[in-house]
Amino acid sequence: MNNHHFSVRQVSALVVGTGISGLFTALKLAEAGVDTLLITKSALDESNSRYAQGGIAAVLPSNPDDSLDLHLQDTIRAGAGLCNEQSARSILAEGYASIEDLLFYGVPFDRNPDNQLALTREAAHSVQRILHAGGDATGHSVEMALIDKVRKNPRIEVMEYAQVVELLLVDGVCQGCRAVDYHKREEVVVYSPHTVLATGGIGRIYSHTTNPAIATGDGIALAAQARAAIENMEFIQFHPTAFYADGQLHFLVSEALRGEGGLLRDREGRLFASKYHPDGELAPRDIVTRAIYAEMRAAHLPYVYLDITHLPAETIEKRFPTILSSCLKFGVDIRKDWIPVAPAAHYLMGGITVDVEGKTTVPGLYSVGETAYTGLHGANRLASNSLLECVVLARRVARYIGENARALVEQASGASSGQYGYESQPAMFEALGKLHDLMWQQVGILRSGKDLELALAALETLEAQVLSHHWQQVIPVGFELMSQLKVARLIAQAALARCESRGAHTRLDFPESAPALSTDVFAGVSVV
Repeated sequence: MNNHHFSVRQVSALVVGTGISGLFTALKLAEAGVDTLLITKSALDESNSRYAQGGIAAVLPSNPDDSLDLHLQDTIRAGAGLCNEQSARSILAEGYASIEDLLFYGVPFDRNPDNQLALTREAAHSVQRILHAGGDATGHSVEMALIDKVRKNPRIEVMEYAQVVELLLVDGVCQGCRAVDYHKREEVVVYSPHTVLATGGIGRIYSHTTNPAIATGDGIALAAQARAAIENMEFIQFHPTAFYADGQLHFLVSEALRGEGGLLRDREGRLFASKYHPDGELAPRDIVTRAIYAEMRAAHLPYVYLDITHLPAETIEKRFPTILSSCLKFGVDIRKDWIPVAPAAHYLMGGITVDVEGKTTVPGLYSVGETAYTGLHGANRLASNSLLECVVLARRVARYIGENARALVEQASGASSGQYGYESQPAMFEALGKLHDLMWQQVGILRSGKDLELALAALETLEAQVLSHHWQQVIPVGFELMSQLKVARLIAQAALARCESRGAHTRLDFPESAPALSTDVFAGVSVV
C-alpha cells in the first residue's frame, strides 16, 4: 500500500471489536458523554457473542434458592483453585445490575407464564440461575438488541471491515492505533487517549472449534506486541459438545441440553458420564470433555451421542429452536434422534491482564470480554459466567473512562508506516491449516512436554516462513495468520511451563495437580 493513502482521526475513545463487550462498552461510554469510535474487522453483527446459545448467569433477588456466596462457591469450584476470589466476588455481585442494564437496552430474556424471568441450570451450577433469550439464542438476542441501540446513538461511530494492525505507543502510553480499511484499501491512523480491546477469543487457532472465523486472537497479539501483561494462556476450554457430521464439527450444541436432562451415550447406547464423575453430564466442562474424548478414542470413533429424545417434543421446540433447526439441516431430528457430538476449542480463560476497572499494564489501554483476564474463570470457566463478565467489565471500563477523560493526544508525525497488500496466496491457507492441526494435535485437550516442545519448534518455523514472505502485511489473511502464530506461541509456552494438570489444562506427563493452591507455583506473566 502506498504510504500517501491514509487518513488521520482523533476520537475521545476507541473500542476495537463489536461483540457484546465492545457494544456494551460503547453504549456505556456514550451514556457517560464520551464520543466513541467502534472498529470491527468484519460486519457489525459478526462476533463470537452472537453464537452463544446458553445464557448469562446471575443471582436474581427473586430467586430464593440462590445467593452471591453460592454463585461464588460454584465459580471457584469450577475454576480448580485458580480463581481470584476477590475479583470473582466483585464481578458476580454486579450480576443483577447488569441484567437490569440489558433489559433497559431491550434484550428480550425469556419469561415464565407468570412473566418472571425464566431460569435454567447448566453444568457445575448448584441451582437454576441461567437467564436465556430466544430459547437457545441468547448471544444473538443480546447482540441484536445492543446493535440496534448502537446504530441509533449519535455519539457512536462504527467503522466496519477495518483491521487494527498496531497500537500506537508514545513513551509507553497507548495513544490509539493504526488500522487498514480493506474495502477502501487505505490506512487509518486513529488517535485516542483511551483504547479498549474487545476482540473476543482465539478458537480459530484450533482445527476443531465452536468459534466463528473472526476469532483469531488479534487483540491479544496486539497487546503482547505493546508489552502488556498476558496471563493464564494455557487454559483453553474445550466445549464437550459440538455437532459432528460429514467428517467435521459444524456448530455448538449448548450445555443447556445437558442442563435440561440430556444424556451422553456411546455408539451402543450405553450411558458413560457417571463413570468419570459423580455429577455425570453435569460435571464441570473439562471433565465432561475428557470423558467424551476418552470414549471416542476407546471406540475409534470421531463422536459420541447426546440424547434428549426423552423430553417432550414441545419442550425441545420451545427451548432449543436454533439447535433443532440446525440439526435438521443435517437430517438429525433431535426430538427422536441422538445428536452426534465431539469436543471443540471454545473459550480462553486467560488473556490480557486487567484490574477491576479493565485497565491493562499499558497506560491508556483497556480490555474487556474474552480478550481480558480478570481472574474470574480460573482454570476452567463456569458455564454462562462469560456474558456476565463481558457486561460487568464493560460497565466499569466506561465508568472509569467517563470519570477520567483526558484531552485528545497530539497528532504525531510519520505515524503511517505500513505497506499492506490484499492478494492472498494458497500457501497462506496451507500455513493456516498446518497451524490449526498442530495446535489441535499437540496443544489440545491432552498435552505432554515432548509435544509442546515440538509444537514450539514448528511454530518458530511457521513464523519464519510468514516473515520471509512478508505475509503479515497481507490484509486480512496474512495479518491474522501472524496474530494466530503469536497467540499459539503464548499458549504453548504457558502450557509447557505449567507442569501439572488443572482444570482445562491436562498434562499426560504430569497428571496430578500441584499441592499448593494458596500460591500458584506456576503463576507468571507471559509476553512476546
